[in-house]
Amino acid sequence: MSERILREVSKTAIGLLLKEPFYGHFLTGLSKEVTAAVPTMAVALSENKLFKLCINARFWSEELSEEKHRYGVIKHEILHLALGHLLAAPKFQNRTLFNIAADIVVNQYIEREQLPQGAILLEQFRDLKLEPNQDIGYYYRRLMQAAREGGGAGQPAGNPQQGTGSSETSGMDMDRLKELLERGSSDSWLERHEQWQKQARQLSAAEQSNLQQVRESMIHSTVQRLQNRDFGSLPGELQSYLRDITERKASSVDWRRALRLFASSSSRTHLKNTIRRPSKRYGTTPGIKIQRKQKLLVAIDTSGSVPDQDIQRFFSEIYQIWRHGAEVLVVECDTEIKRQYPYRGLTPDFIMGRGGTDFNAPLQFANRHFLPDAIIYFTDGYAAAPRVESRRPVLWMVTPGGLKEGEGIWDALPGRKVKMKV
Repeated sequence: MSERILREVSKTAIGLLLKEPFYGHFLTGLSKEVTAAVPTMAVALSENKLFKLCINARFWSEELSEEKHRYGVIKHEILHLALGHLLAAPKFQNRTLFNIAADIVVNQYIEREQLPQGAILLEQFRDLKLEPNQDIGYYYRRLMQAAREGGGAGQPAGNPQQGTGSSETSGMDMDRLKELLERGSSDSWLERHEQWQKQARQLSAAEQSNLQQVRESMIHSTVQRLQNRDFGSLPGELQSYLRDITERKASSVDWRRALRLFASSSSRTHLKNTIRRPSKRYGTTPGIKIQRKQKLLVAIDTSGSVPDQDIQRFFSEIYQIWRHGAEVLVVECDTEIKRQYPYRGLTPDFIMGRGGTDFNAPLQFANRHFLPDAIIYFTDGYAAAPRVESRRPVLWMVTPGGLKEGEGIWDALPGRKVKMKV
């Protein structure tokens, strides 16, 4: 059944590519999983801390039997991801009001006929005089105010017996809000968000930063694939949001590209005999398979002049290098190496150092002991030029607030220098 569902999802993706390319391209770049872990359909985090689309087989087959509804619900989930709702969940105290506000935001961008029965819509709260095309924080605050004034079930604060209501929070609109607050996670449109809070709260600051970068990269690559007329067909407010992310991503892509290229080019080639690719010349003689391996030493400047925000940025970039297959040894150092460990995709709970800065120890360690293919040194650049001559290529990644290009020891640093940007 799972294979059939995934084939149908692929068919839906093709339909979206033809009719609404933004959603089609975004969907093709998203991993999919048919699972009973979700009751409907939802974006979530995979085990390796990346985004995925989870699909309940029964929900897909029975409740999304019409093609238009498949389009609508997939667009609904893509918008939640693109607008950052999954990672924003822990910032909002009342989970049910957050879920309602999030659905009000995304469903404004979806044709009504594409939404199945029970969808939460802006017009269902007309008496609250909610403005259209606002962010999730605006709707959350207004719904919070309405729940308090109306004294409805599940109100976040105040005494329910004291809620006398007002002309703005009465009638059918208030009934709809009370209904949703009472039903909470039992509502089919709200229950799909339930795991967001738990998953997002378990993320470290560095993992949060990693996922924000992944999300923005997905948006950037999707928008880059669109033709002007396809991008122009999106609602104006959504265009503006996507354009801001794309422009911000474009301003930082050059230094990240330089880092990726340096890491990927610093590799060794190994020849391995394999029976999977037999030699055409010698028949049964095992073939030869080319394997590329990267062995990188990544030095992190943990001196007192490097703020925690930059440390988190360092680990975000290390994660991106590691997930592409590099063998990474991290050394934390200030005036000397304080700690070393193989990187396994997890950010450490603490770092060691916070003294001065000396670049010599990691370079000497690489020359005598680790013998990497290349060295990447994350630093603010405030130290004396290294005396040790590296036997391996070095890339210096200088923090946004660190040493300026052409000043201080910039020109004396051996190897390539790249200035990071926020």
